Amino acid sequence: MRRLFSLCLLMAVLPLLMAFRLETAARDPESLLYDVRGAFVAAKSDIPPLLVAETDRLVNEAIISTVRQRVLPRTILTVRIDRLVKLPVLLGRKREAAVSVEAVAVANGEVIAEGSFSVTVYSLNAATADLVLAERIAERVASEFQLSGERRSTLATALSSGR
Repeated sequence: MRRLFSLCLLMAVLPLLMAFRLETAARDPESLLYDVRGAFVAAKSDIPPLLVAETDRLVNEAIISTVRQRVLPRTILTVRIDRLVKLPVLLGRKREAAVSVEAVAVANGEVIAEGSFSVTVYSLNAATADLVLAERIAERVASEFQLSGERRSTLATALSSGR
């Protein structure tokens, strides 16, 4: 009888315990953001100048179109294309780039954030492979620093959005 009573009590209390949740701490969505004022893209001499120039243009477009709602630490981004590998494929071109980014404080010149990533793209047209790679690098930088640059549509996004 005691077991039956315990089981009934547990069944009655279980929904209450399952509904209990701790409140999540109020999180500031812009707590780790920076007010990016500009960017500089650099690379070694073996990296195509078109890739460097297009990446620089796209990152700066994203910076210009970003508006922050409050004052944040001002930074300048240093984007370095450290390595570019041209991978052999049967059709088109495949490129892989290793990129490192530093956020430098405008106030004192100190590096306040740094990171690196790699990007791989495939393009059927060999002439546009570097342009596609520049777009992917710029999109990744914009995503990491929450810059509101215009996203270019791809075939997959165009089909899914019904454009």
